[in-house]
Amino acid sequence: MNLHKTAVGFLQHLIGLSKRKAIHRQLARLERAIAMRFSDPDLLMKALTHKSALPPGSNDTEGSNERLEFLGDAVINCCVVEHLYRRYPGKSEGQLTKIKSLIVSRKILGEIGYSIGLEEFIVLGSGERESLGRSRHTIVSNTFEALVGAMYLDGNGNLEPVKHVLGFLLFPRIDEFLSETSNINYKSRILELSQQDGFGIPRYTVVETTGPEHEKTFRVQVAIAGRMMGEGSGPNKKTAEQEAAKSALFIYDKDQVSEQSTDHNKGAGNNELVSD
Repeated sequence: MNLHKTAVGFLQHLIGLSKRKAIHRQLARLERAIAMRFSDPDLLMKALTHKSALPPGSNDTEGSNERLEFLGDAVINCCVVEHLYRRYPGKSEGQLTKIKSLIVSRKILGEIGYSIGLEEFIVLGSGERESLGRSRHTIVSNTFEALVGAMYLDGNGNLEPVKHVLGFLLFPRIDEFLSETSNINYKSRILELSQQDGFGIPRYTVVETTGPEHEKTFRVQVAIAGRMMGEGSGPNKKTAEQEAAKSALFIYDKDQVSEQSTDHNKGAGNNELVSD
């Protein structure tokens, strides 16, 4: 009996050791992709752990990457702002703000995450895996932010390791991102036209939401001075709003808006400068 228990215990130890080695090999692959070696592997593992992977009833702030995501978002903003300030000395504050808003957007950070295969390393709960969570752009983007937060902490609050990683993953692609038509901020453009012509801020309204909770589709309409100008759909409200703004740009005409508007002075909603 004792011999049996000893054998079982030894096998469990071997299995646990094998799993730990497999995890370390996986983490080493990611470290090679970002050209950085973590002194605290647990910090890296936490950056990759989505809240859905935690046991039911556990404290999300303890084991998931949400707090690291919060930190990483601020660190990325800081590094990007400094880089843009130095790179574009001739651009105004407004121009730099628009560029920064695109570069730190969920869309771009998710693309950077995919470029290093980050989706392969994210630890998800079974429910999130079943809903194809691993392919969701938002999770990859958020995890990249958490990864940057972990880099910052692993370097004891030193920004240089983060700048080094962003220096070969993100900064060289800024001109590429700015030139892509898919990154055009249609909401910003229609806002500029509307305010320039005295119609105020466009109003965006969600008119329909369809699909299951994990795979919703939003349909949004945009109105300028009370006149419905465009409609768009997307997997989230911001994307749908961008599509609605894009359709509005194709038909925008100051004189027609003036003739048919019901409210020349007021719009509503926040000025979202960047789409997801």
